[in-house]
Amino acid sequence: MTEILKTTHYQLVDARHGRFLANPADKYIGQSVIRYGEFSEIEWDLLNQIIKPGAIVVEAGANMGSFTVPIAKKAGLKGMVYAFEPQIAIFHQLCANLALNDLLNVQAFNAGCGDQPGWLPIKRLNPAQPNNYGGFSLEALKNENSELKVRIEALDDVLDVPRLNLIKADVEGMELQVLRGAAGLIADHRPYLYLEANEAEASADLYNYLKGLSYDMYWHLPRMFNPKNHRGDAEDLFPGIVSMNIMCIPSERDTKLNGFREVADENDHPKRWWAERDAQK
Repeated sequence: MTEILKTTHYQLVDARHGRFLANPADKYIGQSVIRYGEFSEIEWDLLNQIIKPGAIVVEAGANMGSFTVPIAKKAGLKGMVYAFEPQIAIFHQLCANLALNDLLNVQAFNAGCGDQPGWLPIKRLNPAQPNNYGGFSLEALKNENSELKVRIEALDDVLDVPRLNLIKADVEGMELQVLRGAAGLIADHRPYLYLEANEAEASADLYNYLKGLSYDMYWHLPRMFNPKNHRGDAEDLFPGIVSMNIMCIPSERDTKLNGFREVADENDHPKRWWAERDAQK
């Protein structure tokens, strides 16, 4: 008899931004949505100021749609969201959450974003196993012996849009490849870029590339726990955990983010600040 993974553990949650099918085995996003009715709401507070009705947005690494849903609701039917998620089980969750929220302005792709198109064989993860599912890079998922393959797309090859207001990329160290694969879109439309930058070594190349594109960069370090969360729950399940992101603005807009620390150079990274601070204690 063929073995079938048990995946009936998903929970339907009425949350701040709508209804979500959440996975309690997902240690961060799923647990946060179930416990607090939201995920990284402080991060959304910034994106909410950038995204306007009618916006066209690309989200690379959409996961279960915790950001996709509010982005799409804010963009409205005159806008559009192109959401990319390579992990098959999480992609199914994403599609379920788009349907639960009656969203007709999202096109979802079971694909990763990179600088070269192709197919990548990846591990078949068991969604019932506790894990940080949003923490897997495509390199970590790679398995040459797997029959499960995911498409890798260069954004320039798949999108033809009249405007592009924002590219949001949370792809576990592959942000630079995403940008290289979207070089034409970026040159034509000069969107805002909101990029994860967790690793100091990878962020140096990212900084130099963005500087070459004439973008101004600012650190955004929102706590994962929101004290004003939707449930009013005062217990912090994620003490000390912040997201390390870079908000990138085309230099020609001459826009400054008050209260945000500008990225000074290729060596400027929060992990280095904190290491220096700890060394001085």
